[in-house]
Amino acid sequence: MRETFHRELEKLDQDVVRMGALVEAAIEQATLALAECDLDRAQKVMDGDDAIDDLFLDIEKRALSMLAQQQPVAGDLRLIVAILRAVNDLERSGDLAFNIASVVKKDIDIVKLRKVSALVYELGHASRRLLSRALDAWTDKDVVVAASLDDLDDEIDELYERLFRELFALQNETSFEVAMNLVLVGRYFERIADHAVNLAERIRYFVTGDEEHLG
Repeated sequence: MRETFHRELEKLDQDVVRMGALVEAAIEQATLALAECDLDRAQKVMDGDDAIDDLFLDIEKRALSMLAQQQPVAGDLRLIVAILRAVNDLERSGDLAFNIASVVKKDIDIVKLRKVSALVYELGHASRRLLSRALDAWTDKDVVVAASLDDLDDEIDELYERLFRELFALQNETSFEVAMNLVLVGRYFERIADHAVNLAERIRYFVTGDEEHLG
């Protein structure tokens, strides 16, 4: 009975990584769609959000069922709690990728704003890289890698501030609508990074049992 339980728990753990890969791909494609003003690519990101949501609901349902039926303790309990929190962060990150793609669908062309376009691409790349590192840490349950993500998050905060300053400097060269949408995009990327850091916190909670890393 316990052997079956642990096989199911291992599969659940692996599905977190599978969901993370879908979210990571969505962020990458949304970034490219924005940088290239590619409406078709943006639509594919939006269409793919259903697969992320479906997997989220499936993992959540299975995890809650294991909690109710198996009443796990110690490390097994911590892992299930960490999984429930982690997939919530991943689902929200997927929604943010959807939101970025939605901005592209408004036909917001940033290609001519070279500095802004470069900063947006850099922000998207950095947030995806941060999530990728978090997923690697999750796979290996590596608290050292998880702890290192705070520095990358600071880098993304700095990029967002640079984007805001650049848009302010261009206030006479672009419309208010374009500027506000790009401020939102920057905020979406910043929130993706925050969710990646949250994912790292779940790892630290699972490994150490310290509830400081649960919230």
